[in-house]
Amino acid sequence: MTANDNARRTVQLSVDRLVPGMELAQDLLSADGAILAGAGTILSGYTIGKLKNWQVATVAIVSEAPVNPILSREVEQFVNSYNKSVSVVEQAFATLRSCQEVPLESFTAAADELSAGVQAAGNVVDRLYDLPPCDDATFQHSVNVGVIAALIATWLDYPPEVVNAVSLAGLLHDVGKSQLPASILHRTHRLPPADYAYYQQHVRYGFELTRGLDLAASVKAGVSQHHERNDRSGYPLGLASDKIHPYAKIVAVADIYDEALTINRDPSVVYSPYTGLEKINDVKHQAAPEICLLFSSRMLNFLSGNVVALSDGRQGRVVYLNPVSPSRSIVQLASGAVLDLADDPELRIHHVIR
Repeated sequence: MTANDNARRTVQLSVDRLVPGMELAQDLLSADGAILAGAGTILSGYTIGKLKNWQVATVAIVSEAPVNPILSREVEQFVNSYNKSVSVVEQAFATLRSCQEVPLESFTAAADELSAGVQAAGNVVDRLYDLPPCDDATFQHSVNVGVIAALIATWLDYPPEVVNAVSLAGLLHDVGKSQLPASILHRTHRLPPADYAYYQQHVRYGFELTRGLDLAASVKAGVSQHHERNDRSGYPLGLASDKIHPYAKIVAVADIYDEALTINRDPSVVYSPYTGLEKINDVKHQAAPEICLLFSSRMLNFLSGNVVALSDGRQGRVVYLNPVSPSRSIVQLASGAVLDLADDPELRIHHVIR
């Protein structure tokens, strides 16, 4: 047993012995498999009452022994790989803008390192949004999509070499944006229809830049089809679901989630992982429903317990997640008061406090 396992050991307790402040160690499931409360939920008196109402007998609780504050080696290595990869993408875009040549070896090495880090460190999605932003969000977005795509592929039980390929497709998915002028690239939410149509050409540019590379056809499909949608509403070809490559569907979900958090298209809005998941829920029938549902269910397990700011400025801790509308979950304020945000249409989680 490692030191980290010791720090996170679990104990099984009767619901009658639970006290506020304890942390659930495992998902609590209903008889039909729905998540009643996710691993990581910090129990409040209200939540404990709900467990009793649901006639839950015992739950697994994280041991209350002190947790080793030292960052795990795997996560530390992942953060180092991430920072290197952002620099790789930034340098690659500079090369692409000057000579239209993709430095494939650099992208491949970065994808291999990132996917290995994801497989070693587990769910590192929250780490992506703790790191300092870049001057150009496109670079960070490309790496984030590579990381999230690798994580989804891991959750789908793909073998390591496939995880690497999916991560590479994610890293490369926006290389075509290197051919767009800054005036188009950084103002997509305000573009008139003609200019937005020009923006959409980044997919065609990406296809042209990768077409002649010594690159698997599946990875190229991930690049050229990541804006296609199951209902044929996507671009550039309006492909039907059975014509969209599985790698492209994974990259699409990663792209949709991260775009809401990294490429903030409306400066007046602060996005959070909770609204990011709502975006995934909104588009799940256009994108790949099975991948969206997998991603959402896995991510919900990691969002309970966060300290958050509400839209009215108050702060609290998420104690119970609303799986349908995560930004309207149950939050306990510093005063001890518990708010069910679903009861107030004007109130929602605004952002996570880091």
